[in-house]
Amino acid sequence: MMTRRPFFAGALASGLFAAPACAQETAADFDGEWRGALQAGPQRLRLRLVVRDRAASLYSLDQGGDEIPADDLRIEGDRIRMRFPSIRGAYDGRLQDGAIVGAFTQGAALPLTFVRGEPAAAEAPPALTPELLAQLRQQSGAIALGAAAAHRDGRAISLALGAREHRRPEAVTAADVWHVGSITKSMTATLVARCIEAGLVRWDDSVGAILGGAIGDMRAEYRDANFRHLLSHRAGLQGNLPITDFIRYRRHNDDPREERVAFARQALRQEPVGPKEQSFEYSNNGYVIAGAMLEAKLGASWENLIRTHVFTPLGMDSAGFGAPGREGAHDQPVGHSAGLLGVRAHPPGADLTDNPAVLGPAGRVHVGFADMLKYLAAHRDRSDFLTAESWSILHTPPFGGDYAMGWIKRGDTLWHNGSNTIWYAEVLADPARGVAAVAAANDGRPPAAPAVGSALASAAEAVASD
Repeated sequence: MMTRRPFFAGALASGLFAAPACAQETAADFDGEWRGALQAGPQRLRLRLVVRDRAASLYSLDQGGDEIPADDLRIEGDRIRMRFPSIRGAYDGRLQDGAIVGAFTQGAALPLTFVRGEPAAAEAPPALTPELLAQLRQQSGAIALGAAAAHRDGRAISLALGAREHRRPEAVTAADVWHVGSITKSMTATLVARCIEAGLVRWDDSVGAILGGAIGDMRAEYRDANFRHLLSHRAGLQGNLPITDFIRYRRHNDDPREERVAFARQALRQEPVGPKEQSFEYSNNGYVIAGAMLEAKLGASWENLIRTHVFTPLGMDSAGFGAPGREGAHDQPVGHSAGLLGVRAHPPGADLTDNPAVLGPAGRVHVGFADMLKYLAAHRDRSDFLTAESWSILHTPPFGGDYAMGWIKRGDTLWHNGSNTIWYAEVLADPARGVAAVAAANDGRPPAAPAVGSALASAAEAVASD
């Protein structure tokens, strides 16, 4: 289990769950024209994929429709992998029941399924209703699915359907809390901005200056990387530690500061993926290092700091860390995954409920929808929680591309998703339409993610419509 980039990124998957056996398909089974749609917050991009004679091209019909040729196309049995260097993207999918099911990665990974045929005309998502949410849940098989949205003029919606735990009677409610995975990253970036405004740290504080005393053997390439590099995934760091090292960290730890320094030491001794600023590599390591820097500078754990400087001032009383709920109480949703004999639940007290505590700054927050909307509204409206300068820094990719500080920019809209492989969530803040929205499933299986994306877009549509 690791915090995904957010969802289904191959390099970040933990290998906890067995992959399906390789089928006997051949390259010819992939030949032809395929259609798909990429849901990134409120933006739905219609895609056309053409595969012929071990060559492939992608076309984004809502972005001009120009050919985007694939490079390094690999077809192995039922699996297809391809890279698109011109847009720094990649796709990894499997042929399942006549469709290609997988994920498209371009800064973040998004679920993407292709079916044969030409794309249909573009259309706005329907507004969320209980009936639509029930349909999305039924189609995806998600154990529970919920979504909420709020407009700055007061219009709001919040719905949740399904079970807190598979094969138990307790139903989810709109007041329950949900694990939000890598959505935590923007919260950590917001914490850094708050600490900077308080005069406690600076944006250009470097890894070497703050952690050099504790980690004297860090690689020279990382010494002058600062908070801007770490929070925008531009420090040149690798994405994660090797899984054999990662699993040695404790899942339950009341004070992870010492382990975060040890984690940072390992990450800072890994070979860089490329030059900082020029190289984008979605990195959980970078956020753990940023957390360790705050802890070393301020003498308190990241958990205490984010409660003090972010959660409490915003009134986010439901926000916490790790799996929600109390052992044996069945009082909150629990995460689910694919098990050998079907759905596997991960209730509090089970061996696997979340990533190790050391990963907190990168993705261990849980929070209720109402409190998440408070947080998103602050970003949407650039409230007086931060200065205009700090909001601009948080929302602007500092070294190009579309990744800001814990946010992916889609035009003026801020979007991110997150998963610890047993939950999945998405959020958006759309200042132009005045909308903030969140959607989540207590289910990390692949079919749940598209349902969450659709619920998010429909919740936003419900409050944005007149």
